[in-house]
Amino acid sequence: MKSSNLHGKLGREIDIFEQPQSYYSAWSNRDTCILITFHTLASHSAEKYIMRWWLLLYNKESRCLHCLLELDTTRKINVRELFQEIIHNLESGETVAMATVVRRKGSVPREVGAKMLVHRDGKISGTVGGGCGEAEVWRSALNVIDTQRPGMVQVDLTEEIAMESQGVCGGIFDVFVQPWHNKLLPDPPSMQDFARAINDALENEQAIVLNTIIAAAGTWRSSIGQQMLVHENGETFGGLLLPDAPAEPALRLVDAAKKAISAGKPHIEKIPGHANAWAEVFVEPFVPNPVLLIAGAGHIAGPLAALANLMNFSVSVTDDRASFASRERFPSARQLLVGDIESTLRNYPSTPRTHIVLVTRAHAHDVQGLRAIIDSTAAYIGMIGSQRRVWAVFKLLHEEGVPSEKLARVRAPIGLDLGGSTPEEIALCIMAEIVMLRHGGTGIAMSEPLRSRYMERLRRMDQGDDY
Repeated sequence: MKSSNLHGKLGREIDIFEQPQSYYSAWSNRDTCILITFHTLASHSAEKYIMRWWLLLYNKESRCLHCLLELDTTRKINVRELFQEIIHNLESGETVAMATVVRRKGSVPREVGAKMLVHRDGKISGTVGGGCGEAEVWRSALNVIDTQRPGMVQVDLTEEIAMESQGVCGGIFDVFVQPWHNKLLPDPPSMQDFARAINDALENEQAIVLNTIIAAAGTWRSSIGQQMLVHENGETFGGLLLPDAPAEPALRLVDAAKKAISAGKPHIEKIPGHANAWAEVFVEPFVPNPVLLIAGAGHIAGPLAALANLMNFSVSVTDDRASFASRERFPSARQLLVGDIESTLRNYPSTPRTHIVLVTRAHAHDVQGLRAIIDSTAAYIGMIGSQRRVWAVFKLLHEEGVPSEKLARVRAPIGLDLGGSTPEEIALCIMAEIVMLRHGGTGIAMSEPLRSRYMERLRRMDQGDDY
């Protein structure tokens, strides 16, 4: 370790020790300096901005560094885990603060909606980007916990571009810090009720939207921090109290919530009021992972479940044979539903994020299964089988009265034609089709439309022509 000089945010030179493969950022006041040290092996991507960082207190009189926090942000924490942590904290009487990126401009380390949960003892879960900006949010969150009043922190990274740093960001982002406590609110529900409702929705693979007033003016200023939930079916939980609002804000926010679920992205709605009153509402959708429901636990279902799990699908498997739909064969499945396949499919709570794959062992199960789900809201219905088997199922259901338009949505024979024939290769064909449809792809090789162009340019090069 060797000594080096570092200029703090206020321009004061301080003496620190330099560690290999690390770099530093700092700021100081009259008495102390806060120093953040990063591991240089970290990725600066939005998901993993830093690997490890330490918050150190530098005492100028003793010239000593005191470690206040050592944090590891490599573990990605999902929203449900954060709200489960909030529920646990509130049940034990602890107030915590949730910091959320609500607005960004320019190049910043995290996306809108990124979260960091801060505890009274300084412990954090999640990240809003690391570095001095995150430390500033962390300090504000501790103050929010003490005052139990929400606040907004603007992090300006443009000043750091000129500093000697390996950081690549130079934008500005706003972070709203909300206290979560178990005190009774003037009007129910409590914050604990909000957290439980969000957790329950995600547990049941249902989308839910949290509307939070993050800024307000005039007579609505005291409403900052108020929250309202909107379920996927449009039902609301809680409400926003905005006296003398020109129109019912709840109706507008329900519509905004539905759009946010479809887009999968948060946004800000500005609600105008009388005189100088206005409010900004952060409309934040919590959308669970896409669901893959596999009907039939045979030889294709195993690799299909494993591949879907690798791609962050929530996998459920149903079969009428307990020995097949077992935890040993499907260790990563969220649910193993043993019972009559038709009844299970008919009663399954499908959503527009559900993808149903019929890979049953018999023609009769295909008919029964497809009959049960043909009217569902599932985003994808696929059925394995030869052309002859698929036609037999379609013909029988059409004779029963199922319109051809409904049968047309069934992808059968299932999957893209990749030429494979093993269970693993067929599973890949199925997931390739699902991914293509989810993201609006074509299924065409990306090189196909470019190959002739490249070959023509190479031919011209060989002939000495301009290309």
